[in-house]
Amino acid sequence: VSVGDIILGTHNRSVKRNGILVELTSVEFTLLEVLLRQAGQVISREELVEKALGRRLSAYDRSIDVHVSALRKKLGHQYENTERIKTIRGIGYLYAQPESAN
Repeated sequence: VSVGDIILGTHNRSVKRNGILVELTSVEFTLLEVLLRQAGQVISREELVEKALGRRLSAYDRSIDVHVSALRKKLGHQYENTERIKTIRGIGYLYAQPESAN
């Protein structure tokens, strides 16, 4: 799976940004895979929790937000002047398509 400068190798569970290996936890990898496969689409927090954490979202559960924050730090907040992982308030998250892909 490839979006912008990120290449996600599902066969060996590796992630590279600009050709450099990025170390991710298992949850971060799964979360990134879900986001990349649906890049350009808003994904609800509920769906992300179910797919990445394997459980249902409960009231006041902020764990997915912590994992997204860790991904942002490891991948960089922006790519080509676009916020990489956008928060869609009250709904979820969107992995932005690079401007060059539009």
